[in-house]
Amino acid sequence: MSEQNSTQDISDKNEYILEITQEKYSEMKARGIDEEAIPSVGKHIFRRRTRKINPREAKIKMTMFIDYDILQHFRSRADKPNAAPYQIQINQELRAAMERDLAEEENKLDEVAKKLLSNPKFLEAISEKLKAA
Repeated sequence: MSEQNSTQDISDKNEYILEITQEKYSEMKARGIDEEAIPSVGKHIFRRRTRKINPREAKIKMTMFIDYDILQHFRSRADKPNAAPYQIQINQELRAAMERDLAEEENKLDEVAKKLLSNPKFLEAISEKLKAA
């Protein structure tokens, strides 16, 4: 085991654990490090502050291929007075498509739930399962 591994352990991205052994403490003191600057013997846990990021506000830089005519369409829309830049317009269209898809999925689940809840055989089977539990 290396010296570094015996004195520290990284448990996750937001936490750093530093273990100072008596041997390590004495070694640092012998090197002339001020006693007040040396952590005491034992385990020390340091936590990084985390910042919550709203997924809607997070922007990811990426490279993607898009058809030339689509790019030109959005660029020409962006050239109009008071228009948003073309990248923002593309993002807005992608978001609208995503939200439509999510709404459709939710509606499908609602339809399945309504069918099941209006099915007497299903309700009877659930009732029997609950009584047995």
